Amino acid sequence: MKNKLLAGDEQFFDQLIDQYSKLLWAVAATILTVKNSNQQMYIEEVISDVFLRLWQQPEKYKPKKGSLKSYLVIMTKSLALNKLKEKRRHQYEDIGKVNELYLSETAHKDEEIAWQDLYDAVMKLEEPTRRILIMRFFYEMKPSEIQMQLGLSSKEVDNRLYRGKKKLHEFLEYQNFINEVNSYE
Repeated sequence: MKNKLLAGDEQFFDQLIDQYSKLLWAVAATILTVKNSNQQMYIEEVISDVFLRLWQQPEKYKPKKGSLKSYLVIMTKSLALNKLKEKRRHQYEDIGKVNELYLSETAHKDEEIAWQDLYDAVMKLEEPTRRILIMRFFYEMKPSEIQMQLGLSSKEVDNRLYRGKKKLHEFLEYQNFINEVNSYE
């Protein structure tokens, strides 16, 4: 088996893909939790990366340490966890971008008014999302600090930050649109 991998046997490699794709999909899905097509895309990326790494670096597989199946499962878990961390990092960056975008779009106003508008928008959200966003935007608390303070799971805090940020962005865009329309009247 190791010799076929090292030799770059395409037929053998195709058999491996057929044999292990469903298993690796299940492993990646448990970590990335499939809810929409974007997350399915992430799972497909992880599985593709696993097989690509095996193809490009077959010498990294050490049969003495375990089966090829175990090696592929471990690599899938590792890459899926990395993808999950990357997605969460982007969520936090996006929250900051909404804040910066809104403040830059309203730069012609006094900064205090912009913060008031942001606060008013946050107050329209339901609890505990409202409290989480206030802690994040106004008290500049880290998600882990929010989690500890409110006694929520990290996943719930992350999800509420993400969904709240989306609602906030939609509301603020709508508010800017209304302000523009009113300025023409």
